[in-house]
Amino acid sequence: MSGIHRIQQLRTSTQNRQIQRTSIPSQEFYFRDGDQAFIAPLATGNEDDKYFDNVEMYTWPKAMGGFNNLLKHDSVDAGDVPEDVNASQKFTFWAYVFEVIHTTLTERGREAGWEPIKDPTGKQLYKEDVNAFKIISLSYGRNEYVFNQLLDIYNDWGTLNKGILRIKRTGTGMQDTSYTIAATTRELKVPEPENELPTIEQYYLERYSEVWAPESSTNGTHEAATKPVTQAQIDELF
Repeated sequence: MSGIHRIQQLRTSTQNRQIQRTSIPSQEFYFRDGDQAFIAPLATGNEDDKYFDNVEMYTWPKAMGGFNNLLKHDSVDAGDVPEDVNASQKFTFWAYVFEVIHTTLTERGREAGWEPIKDPTGKQLYKEDVNAFKIISLSYGRNEYVFNQLLDIYNDWGTLNKGILRIKRTGTGMQDTSYTIAATTRELKVPEPENELPTIEQYYLERYSEVWAPESSTNGTHEAATKPVTQAQIDELF
């Protein structure tokens, strides 16, 4: 095979792999400022739980805007990761997301027909019915305060998949963003998945085992980088 045809074949093969990889639908749920999500964890939190895991991700800005993402894993080549980039850690689990209460109506919300509702004080809110299995990924937080909220619920319930949780995000940046995780008294039925869900490790290996730069997330969490960002800001991205 001539050199030009060999290179053509190699490029076609690479492009096919890229198309296959980026066509993997995102199953991750991203919170915006003020969002309240009502979820039912599929994860139990027990020793053998395949739906709960710790994930480490390299995230760094691209020169032309956007961010690269690469999973930190023994089987993943991290040779393209800049030397000054550290992996961010998050605890990650599968859950069924019933609904999300938003404080503002976005263009996507208008198109999707989010339901206008009022909170007890009369404040205008918007309800989005999600009703889908999603991956919840959260930073541990300063002194692991976010993770410890979930740990308290696990210790009270003896398992994570016993009831409905409310997760609320407040803030827009790393310095002012906080998460609240609380048990609720809601009783809602979780449907059976149509297909077997991948483990957390399988999902992230399939989606982030090569450098991948998403155009945007479904709710705008990943945004183009037009100026230098700090590691703390990058930690908030995935």
